[in-house]
Amino acid sequence: MVHLSGGALRGRRLLVPNEPWIRPTMGKVRLSLFSLLLPYLNDCRVLDLFAGCGLLGLEALSRGAKSVFFVDLQQKAVQSIEKNVTLCGVQRQCTLLQGNLLHDRTWNRIAPRAPPAPAAPTTPQGHFDLVLMDPPYRQGWIPLVLPRLQQHLLLAPGAIIAAEQETEAIVPAPPGWSLLQNRPYGDTRILLWQQPLTTLPDLP
Repeated sequence: MVHLSGGALRGRRLLVPNEPWIRPTMGKVRLSLFSLLLPYLNDCRVLDLFAGCGLLGLEALSRGAKSVFFVDLQQKAVQSIEKNVTLCGVQRQCTLLQGNLLHDRTWNRIAPRAPPAPAAPTTPQGHFDLVLMDPPYRQGWIPLVLPRLQQHLLLAPGAIIAAEQETEAIVPAPPGWSLLQNRPYGDTRILLWQQPLTTLPDLP
């Protein structure tokens, strides 16, 4: 088991399946990551990709995020996220999807559930303020996922992407994006990018 390290749900223990492909982010790396993300968490809408047991998304929710959409390919991972969401009592703020991020049909299903009118948000559905990615190391996932986020219009203006990867990998920022952080922690590297606040029209 692991426990949430900060925020309203601090200390809450989470179930972690005993599977080699689930690798919860180490405590010191997680503390560093959320220290970097602190200015962006309040009331944000989070997309947690390669969600595993849901640890990162639930940390974000504990620290002020508005909602989290969890995505993982493995059925056991999604089942563990469902259990952990229930343990934390945050079912209404969470959406779960078992999906393959190589397939467009998965991306087309990723959209926040809007509350009933008149409480529906004025911002477009499908726009996330923060994307968390902790994919399997040394499989080249991050360069595959970054363009999909833009192609499927899932990002709000100024959205932050936080990616965890192996230290030696080099992943360039998408064109026009800002690299906010690039920090190694042992064999792990944390990267933070920010999408431009406005999108300029294409020139003729």
